[in-house]
Order: sequence, then structure tokens, then C-alpha cells
Amino acid sequence: MTLLKAQTRTSSGEGVGFKSWWLVAVLFFLYVFSWVDRLIIAMLVSPIKADLGLTDFQMSLILGPAFAICYSLFGLPMGWAVDRYPRRWVIFFGVTVWSLATMAAGFARSFATLMLGRIGVGMGEAALMPAAYSLIADEFPKRKLMFATSVYQMGGKIGSAVAFGLGGLIIAFAESLGQVSWPLVGVLEPWQMVLMIVGAPGIAFAALVFTFSEPTRKGLATAKAVGKDGREMGHLRAFAGQNWQLLLAMMIGFSAIAICGFSLTSWVPEYISRTFHWPPAKYGPALSAMNLLAALTLLFNGKIVDWLYARGMKDAHLRFYVCLIAALLPAAAMLFVVDNRYVFLGLYGVVQIVTVPFILYVSAVSAMLAPNEIRGQLIAIALFITTNMGMGFGPVFVGFITDFIFQDEGKLGVSLGIVVTSSFVVAMLSLAVALRYLKPAIERSEQRQADQAGAQL
Repeated sequence: MTLLKAQTRTSSGEGVGFKSWWLVAVLFFLYVFSWVDRLIIAMLVSPIKADLGLTDFQMSLILGPAFAICYSLFGLPMGWAVDRYPRRWVIFFGVTVWSLATMAAGFARSFATLMLGRIGVGMGEAALMPAAYSLIADEFPKRKLMFATSVYQMGGKIGSAVAFGLGGLIIAFAESLGQVSWPLVGVLEPWQMVLMIVGAPGIAFAALVFTFSEPTRKGLATAKAVGKDGREMGHLRAFAGQNWQLLLAMMIGFSAIAICGFSLTSWVPEYISRTFHWPPAKYGPALSAMNLLAALTLLFNGKIVDWLYARGMKDAHLRFYVCLIAALLPAAAMLFVVDNRYVFLGLYGVVQIVTVPFILYVSAVSAMLAPNEIRGQLIAIALFITTNMGMGFGPVFVGFITDFIFQDEGKLGVSLGIVVTSSFVVAMLSLAVALRYLKPAIERSEQRQADQAGAQL
């Protein structure tokens, strides 16, 4: 039985109490945990390279495409499942898979086996984002949606902070143990122990999704989608055909931000190690603090956008983000120019205000424009595009420029600077174009909903 027929709880759509915020809290916690599993390997570049004999370019494939391609590919069927089946079970499946895959990566003995482990992490994590945003969109009214999704999206920032902060401590602990011999497995290096320590708790954490109930789906389309020629068509196809200019401009802009963000999270730990000669135990807490500070700004951003939207700025979600990118562009341009480690950390924290929460704005726009039947798929498609472009190409661009253009590992900062600054510029221009199409699209969606409500009377 599909979820559309199996809902057990009815929501008024306006009341927001403890149950609603508990749902957000559980999703937030799992999102934090997903980022720890995702990013911990970025702090293990040097020991993995030394143990497995890998190059920067090979590590860029592990950091980027090995995770990103499967994350985005499996996001499409996961988005389809989110729109049709119990979302809690979709999340439970995903958390279990990515946790086991992280542990499996700890047994890697070669480039190929490590890549397989990262592929499994990508497959599992693909389930969380579409399901989480679908649940939140149905649990909260539109006037409070941006703040609720901002709280959830803080998990990305908090997850980065926990990954770098707690990760540094776990790495130090594993290194203190040295090589560990396991029955039937053999000798494991400290970096392998780190991956197993990080992955193991997820098997228990997955069950947390059953501590809240599913909200009733809102915004279901009551009429069949019809094309310009009068023929019936799928809701997703109809929506894309009517809003293709908006979707194209948004995907270009958000993909550019994704390239910037994933390049930073993948290579900044190694950049700090090479440039400022800090070990993980020292730079981990510093990066953690910067990510925590950036996370707090999401709450203020969400409140500001909700305030603007409530006062009639229908395109507030995207307009605010474009202004934010423009305001922080100078910080992105200066990030890899400064030679003071503390100034670098401050600029890094400022840039992080823009990079991680981009999917927050995608989900908010999707909730305003799209029928419920396609929201999960729409977010999954957005993740498919932005993840492939961001994590699939961002870290690889950096590694390629360093290895094949400069042919000097000491030029990592220059490579990062090129990728980050150009990404900011492309994102700002593309999203400014998208603003031309967003307000009319919102007005069409509101008219569609009004027509459907009138037809039901």
C-alpha cells in the first residue's frame, strides 16, 4: 500500500507543537550523523595516500565521484519512493546502508575497495534529504516552513563541525592505538579504525525514525496534468515544461555553489595541513567552531526570509540568497590569498554561510510551487544535478588543476581559489536570472491551488 493511502495522522497544517519539532530534531540528528560519515575521510587523506600509495587525483575521485555519482543516481529512485511509500522506512533503509558502508570502507586494502565503500555511503545517504524535506513540508505551514527547514539544514553545518571536531579526537585516539590486529581480518591501520568507529553507531540511530509519526500529505494535485496540446501528462513533466527557464537557471546557480562547497569540505583540511602545518587534532576543532558559527546564521536567515515572505515578498527565498552571495563574494575571493591562519579561518566561516544551505532554498521553492506528488522527485532531481556537479566535479577540478596544470602540490590553495571564486560569480549571475521567473511561477501555483479549492466547494 502506498503512503498516499496509509497515513495515520491528520495535521491541521497550522498547529506546530512538540511533535512537529521532535520530527525536525530526529531528522536534524540523522543529518548531522550523515555529514560525519561523509566528511571524516577528508581528514584522512594523508594516511590513506601513504598506506594505499594513492595520488592527489586518485584521492579526489574517492572524495568526490565515488560518493557523489551514487548519491545522485540513487537519489532519483529514492525521491520516487518518498512520494509513494512511508518516508520513515525510506530513511531507516538509508541510514542502515550508509553506516554499514562506512564500516566496510575501514576494511579497504586498495583504491578499488575504498571506492566501493564510498559508493555504498552515497547510496545510503541518498534517502535522507528528499524524505526529510517532504516530511517537514507536510508538517509545517508555509509561513513557518523556512525557519523549520533552516533548523534542519543546520545539521549540515553542525555535521561539518562535528566531523572536524570529533573527527580530530577520534583520529588522535586511533593513532594512539597504533596498528590493531583483528581476528579473521588482520592488522588494521589507525585510519581504518576511524572509519569503523564512525560508522558503527548508525545501525542503532536508524531506529529513531520510528519515534515520530508521519504527517498527512498536503498539496496533492486533484486534477490531471494536461499539456499545451490538451493531452494528459505526468505532473513532473508538466511542471518542468511550464517552469523550465526557472529550473534551468536555478540548477546552474546551485550547481556552482555546490562545486564551491564540496571543493572546500573535501580539500580545506589538507590545505590547512600543507599550508599552516596543523595536525587534525588542532585544525579539526578550529574548523568545527567556524562551522558552528555559520550554522547559527541559518536560523536568522530563515527568520528573515519568513518575515519577508509574510509581508508579501513572494520571491523572498531566492532573492535573499542572491543578495547573500553578492555580499560575501569578497570573502570568497580573499580566502586563499591571506597567509594568516586565523584570518583564513574567519573568512572560511563567512564563506560557509553561503555554501552548505543551498538545498534549503531549493526545497522551499519546491514546497511553494510543486504538487505533493512530485516534491520528493523534484528535490531528488535537484540533488542529482547539484551533487554530480558539486561533489562529482568540484574536488576533481581542484585535484586536476593542482596535478596537471600547476604540477605542484604546493599550489593547492591557488587551485581552490580559482574554483571557489569563479563558482561564486556564476552562482550570483544565474540565480539573479532565476528571479525573473520565480514570482510569476509562484503566482501560477497560487492560482492553481485556488482553482482546486474552488472546485472542491
